[in-house]
Amino acid sequence: MENWFKIEFISIYKLHLSPLDLDKMEFYRIEYMLKNFEEALDEEEKQYKSKEKEYQKQYQKPSGTNFGGFNIPKVNIPKMQPPKF
Repeated sequence: MENWFKIEFISIYKLHLSPLDLDKMEFYRIEYMLKNFEEALDEEEKQYKSKEKEYQKQYQKPSGTNFGGFNIPKVNIPKMQPPKF
């Protein structure tokens, strides 16, 4: 019974089917529909991960902080005293 509620939730929330439409369908059609939905989600996730990897390769920050051979000077900033009233 818990699985049926999960099927109803996915059908209503993601596939925008009404419960009446779901009740009219044969169960094997519902199973195929959910199987296709899960495969589509998996494919979408694979594409997202591959695009994310491409993005990381393209915009990856260079390792190390060489800055072209220039050294960054160390600057000591004095602490500020609160004003006395």
